[in-house]
Amino acid sequence: MKTMLLSLGLCLALTVARSAVPCTDEPAGIKFFTGSWKAVLAEAKRQNKPVFVDIYTTWCGPCKLMAKEAFPNPKVGEKFNTSFVSYQIDAEKGEGIEVAKKYAVDAYPTALYVSASGDLIHRAVGYGGIKGMMEEAEKAVSASKESGSISEMDKQFADGKRDTDFLATYLQKRAKVGMPSPEALDAYLKAVPESDWSSDRNTEIIMGNLTSANAKGYSFLLSRLPSMRMSPAGRPLMMSLQKAVQADFRQAAQQKDETQLEQTIKHNAEFMNAMRPQSEAALKQIADSQRMRFYQQTGNYDKYRPLAVAEATKLMDIPADSVKARNELGLKRFQLQTAMMPDSVKNSAGFKKYAESMKAAETERVAMGLNSLAWAYYQSMPDKKDLAQALSWSAKSLEYKRIPIYLDTYAHLLGKLGRKDEALKTEQEALDKAKAAGEDVADYEKGIAEMK
Repeated sequence: MKTMLLSLGLCLALTVARSAVPCTDEPAGIKFFTGSWKAVLAEAKRQNKPVFVDIYTTWCGPCKLMAKEAFPNPKVGEKFNTSFVSYQIDAEKGEGIEVAKKYAVDAYPTALYVSASGDLIHRAVGYGGIKGMMEEAEKAVSASKESGSISEMDKQFADGKRDTDFLATYLQKRAKVGMPSPEALDAYLKAVPESDWSSDRNTEIIMGNLTSANAKGYSFLLSRLPSMRMSPAGRPLMMSLQKAVQADFRQAAQQKDETQLEQTIKHNAEFMNAMRPQSEAALKQIADSQRMRFYQQTGNYDKYRPLAVAEATKLMDIPADSVKARNELGLKRFQLQTAMMPDSVKNSAGFKKYAESMKAAETERVAMGLNSLAWAYYQSMPDKKDLAQALSWSAKSLEYKRIPIYLDTYAHLLGKLGRKDEALKTEQEALDKAKAAGEDVADYEKGIAEMK
């Protein structure tokens, strides 16, 4: 009893003293708040801290890697537990759907850094490793100390404030957190002479707030792409133009608007040609790919089917020796392009992994294309005749690469066709191969459970 009391007293004393020695077995990483969105904002207000929000989906690979690698890390935990109230939310379930919509989240994982009042302070998309995550946290801490919230500026804009200095600051702030304002951009471009658009500041403002290829600043940015493509600003410029076209495609699909689809295809062709002149055949292939995706998403199977079959037939008919020859040609081209790179780059793990993949780049392209089409049929096509055709595409992908993700597609198609025993056997092979490779096997285990 004395020993027990002594230990309890020591633990309490250490807790009061805030010792670094823990008295519980709490994990060393990030401690996530559990509760509603309203509750986490209230907790942030109570602690006078911003909220770090991990927005994820159950199917997102980088989300799983971040959760496995970064969240339990003691240094990450120390930084985030000190600086933020941390919160996780699934973008496809419950309140996550509205939160993702409110903050215009369209990629995963997305880290949002939000004030207690709900203002977005900083945004980071993707997972750049522990180092990258810590750097983004520092940016968020700095941003949280800046004066002038977006909600305050929203109100000023709604009340009619339109001077150019205000609009420039407002647009820069919104671009910084990935919440562009097309209305404010339109007002700004009307107020600023077109001869001034090419200044560094104005170009950045347009890039950061462009939301459609039909917007006023799109043609201006497109005209600058050929000269800026190889400059440091070339990448963000390309991403801005590409995101605008992609946003138009999403809107066309949501509204099932084929006229807007064709307009988007036209804008995409202009973008591709500005990047690098394309052949008519290449542009047709890209356009057909966009149409195929559009008809799949809108459930127009009569128009989707012939495009998908044409693409699959093209991939199925490529001779094996042709694939081998293209692998060798692609590898030689890669070796020539990287010959002058320093050894420090060539010896890095990332470069070695990429160089290894280039040995079979054409094999990967063909196999991945067939698997993608087969999986799309599994998800979309109700007719067993279509599913049987997709099974042949999936089987061909396995002739190229018998890997877990392709086996999983084949197993699901078998299951949908009523071939339960074969489906289970194939999904078990996928699970075994994934386990041997050290991959996450949760999806394969779930697949087996559903097929039984």
